Amino acid sequence: MATPLLVPNKNNYLVSANGRLGNPPQSAVTEVARILNQAIRQGPANGLVIHMHGGLVSREYALNDITARLTPRYQAAGAYPLFFVWESGFKEALLNNKSDILKDPAFRELVKKVSEWVVAKVSPVGGVNFRGAGGVPITDIDSFRQEYDRWFDNMRQAPPVEDSDIAGDGQARMRAAAGIPDLDDLASAIEQQLDDDPVFKRVLGQTFNAANPPGVTVTTKGTGTTERAKILLISPDALDEMFPATEAASTDARVKTRGVFTWLNVARYAAKIVIAVLQRFHSHRDHGVYCTIVEEVLQSAYGDLIGATVWNAMKKDTLDSFGDGTDTCGRLVVQKIREMENAGKQFKKITLVGHSTGAIYICNFLDAARTAGLETPIHVVFLAPAVTCQRFARAINDHEGTYLRDFRMFAMRDAREQQDAMLKPLYTRSLLYFVSGLLEGNDVGGEWTSEEDMPLVGMERFFTQAAFSNDAQVQKVWQFFNAKANRLVWSRAADAGVGLNSDSQHHGDFDNDEATLISLMDIIRG
Repeated sequence: MATPLLVPNKNNYLVSANGRLGNPPQSAVTEVARILNQAIRQGPANGLVIHMHGGLVSREYALNDITARLTPRYQAAGAYPLFFVWESGFKEALLNNKSDILKDPAFRELVKKVSEWVVAKVSPVGGVNFRGAGGVPITDIDSFRQEYDRWFDNMRQAPPVEDSDIAGDGQARMRAAAGIPDLDDLASAIEQQLDDDPVFKRVLGQTFNAANPPGVTVTTKGTGTTERAKILLISPDALDEMFPATEAASTDARVKTRGVFTWLNVARYAAKIVIAVLQRFHSHRDHGVYCTIVEEVLQSAYGDLIGATVWNAMKKDTLDSFGDGTDTCGRLVVQKIREMENAGKQFKKITLVGHSTGAIYICNFLDAARTAGLETPIHVVFLAPAVTCQRFARAINDHEGTYLRDFRMFAMRDAREQQDAMLKPLYTRSLLYFVSGLLEGNDVGGEWTSEEDMPLVGMERFFTQAAFSNDAQVQKVWQFFNAKANRLVWSRAADAGVGLNSDSQHHGDFDNDEATLISLMDIIRG
């Protein structure tokens, strides 16, 4: 017999956009009161569950999979489920940009060049030492470049410069001890070596030519080629740094007329990226060899495409949901619950479940609950939270003695986090590593600045590495975790007790991994 198709029930979800309700496909403002009135009339034995999904989820998936699939599970646990459904577009932005960037020859060549010099600086044998297909050692740089092309074309299982591929560097001691070279010296060394890398010179020459307006003659610029790159994705700032403009008539760096081309400028640009990687190794804030190199290349040359703008807009949506107005989803829900409390109608408890960016949503919910004076007991469950330690430390300060007294987090051990390849071959670690390494940052003087290796609550590495032992916000979160028993469940946890098991192997598993879901139902019943 075929499994019956699950469909979402309109009594169990609110669809918002930019934090607001309204016209279809958004839910009407009147749905808040209708759904919560129905929920309180049913008198669920274990209260109300409000589920906030993550930002990689489309509206259709949130409705047809998460809402439809989990509604009966929450009902079976004796709770009335309400899903906040919101759409970020973040997944589409990531996947589309991944495909575009991988097709850009300049990206490939920059990653190869930076990899070559990073490993030369940290290898204990004093030069490049890689492993090719089947683990065969490679000391010839041309063969190494071919192996990198095999990786980008999905013909290798692992990138040529993963940690285990650097001879003698299994414990990363050499990386941490690596000195930081002088920028001018390194740039000069890279420039001198470029004659041995004709492919790099051809590709970057084509990039320079394409960065000039179509009517500009490029044959005398020293690139060695008159061809123009068919793909030009490098950011305007990076183009300006490698190929300084002779005039500033246009604000678009891709149509500025370029000055005399020099390989030293290109070498200097690559050298700055190499040094940035080495500095992260030295401070123990790297994300492994390959991912750190990719992060630094993307941050430097492709900042417009990595998704930080979309990520910040998505976080803003979770905040806007509690903003002023007669149509903000979260604020209306909190207000309605408070009105019911005033009328003597109160749920036994409210369990807030937040997956990934849903944890950010929860932090904003708690602030709104405090402002409204919500009295219903609140229990909080984080599933692989993508919230920063900075943001959650503020929540702890504000709510530790009230809404955060009953708390549990499910997240992956770092070994699993490292194996969860989110965007292979572009990026070989988890979404949380990607967020920490590329998307998060701080507001400095009214301007957003990225912070590489931003501590996230859902990543074990920040609570186990000595590099963060003096980070006040990381330690605040860690102390909160340990202030009460059983606040943490690291996957894989088996036979750990009621509500304490998980076998999630990927970031997206936590709302469908059976062991985690059984634990979640036990928490709701408790």
